[in-house]
Amino acid sequence: MGNDDLDFQARYDALRAAYLAALPQRRSDAAEHWRLCEQDAQSPAWRDLHTLAHRLSGSAPCYGLDEVGIAAQKLDRLLSGKPPCRDMGKLTPLIERLLTALDAGAIA
Repeated sequence: MGNDDLDFQARYDALRAAYLAALPQRRSDAAEHWRLCEQDAQSPAWRDLHTLAHRLSGSAPCYGLDEVGIAAQKLDRLLSGKPPCRDMGKLTPLIERLLTALDAGAIA
């Protein structure tokens, strides 16, 4: 491995470590957004939850967290609809899957 490869790997490892360290906060944020959404169908937390799911769907697979990415992508798709999905029966299992994946990713 050349120096450029080692430098890249070191930078990637540092970024991945920072990403993993932030997962508990992202999990907490997702749970809180969901709690607020359950209480109010018009809550601004819906937008926050959608933004979080969208970001996780793209970034998590880059750091080897495929299950987080898949769970977030499924949630993102429903929340991206026109109109956005607010069906608790459809969303609850997706939120639970995302929270479980975030828990598992945080201990990776």
